[in-house]
Amino acid sequence: MNRSLILLCVLAACGDNAKLEPDGGGGDNGDSGGSNAAPLYKAVMLGADFSSGTGVVSRLDLATLEMQTNAIAGVATSDPVVRHIGDKLYVVNRFVGENVTILDAHSLSPIDQISTGASSNPQDVAVVGEKLYVPAMGTTGVVVLDNGHATTIDLGSVLGDPDGKPDCVSAYAVGTKVFVACSLLDQNFTPRGPGKIAVIDTATDHATALTMPDKNPAGFFTKSPDDSVFHGDLLISLVPSFDTYTTGCLLRVPTDGTTAPTCATGVSNMALGGFINSIAVGTDKKLYLAVVVDANFSTQSGKLRTFDMNAGTLVPTVMSSMSEQITDLAACPDGEIVAIDSTMNANGVRVFKDGTERTTMPLSIGLPPIFGSGIVCYDANHP
Repeated sequence: MNRSLILLCVLAACGDNAKLEPDGGGGDNGDSGGSNAAPLYKAVMLGADFSSGTGVVSRLDLATLEMQTNAIAGVATSDPVVRHIGDKLYVVNRFVGENVTILDAHSLSPIDQISTGASSNPQDVAVVGEKLYVPAMGTTGVVVLDNGHATTIDLGSVLGDPDGKPDCVSAYAVGTKVFVACSLLDQNFTPRGPGKIAVIDTATDHATALTMPDKNPAGFFTKSPDDSVFHGDLLISLVPSFDTYTTGCLLRVPTDGTTAPTCATGVSNMALGGFINSIAVGTDKKLYLAVVVDANFSTQSGKLRTFDMNAGTLVPTVMSSMSEQITDLAACPDGEIVAIDSTMNANGVRVFKDGTERTTMPLSIGLPPIFGSGIVCYDANHP
């Protein structure tokens, strides 16, 4: 019996999710997709109720702005994030659930659900061939899932972590290399020093280390266009402080695997007036940033900012309004930007096109949205 059939038969034993089930119109209006199908731009976003331990996967049709809440039940727990890689969606259930759930990106039908181990606390996923590379904060580094077999790449000594458990938050595959962003935190979750990048050769699963210019990488890696001012570098937020912004930046990580990471010129936390919580590359060669001020939520604000990757300059105009709290975002292939507005008691999704907001109010996704790395957007007929 193949793994997909096993999944449908005994899913309750594969982590904390009891059931994967499309809710109502789980497909795309009867269209099976394929190379001749018209584009069907959709955003998929996650929400969660932290008190009950439940999550939701909802989907937005960009043409009609129709929201399908709980598009597939039983996938997300109370602490999920999502990656879109190829024709699949990967929902990583972190502190609760501790698994990677794989969905067909067109239909949202379940493909697999793989446990990363008790207390592993997985954070992200990168894919090379049949292997999944999952940075997991409760382990010594990265859990490798390969056709049902799980092994762990020990990064403790490679990165020089005194407690042997580097706090790795994101992974991204470029060719046969996987780049992993890690902090070295003490028992009080205080960074011991600069963050580190582990570069894994997936042929051998041997890792080498690079040192960041400052501490505390946050969020997910995003790859810049090769013909931009960032020359194809991986980008990730560097947040030494969540309430003062004299340090920190958008970090550039060259993909040769040997060149040290550097801060991107013109995209410091000081220039932004906050820290970057989410990054998206637009089709217009613009970099879209969800910039958050005051992570303690006392006077929280979140702004949708833009960096021109042709000119290499920060666009002075803020796309979002003063009343919105933009904390997460994704860029769509048709040029639209879908963003999470985390305003208290009025949260949901907002949609922007050509610098103008299409929505007049946040579109509810059924539960409070995930704070970051909880939304993707793509052509569901050609994922």
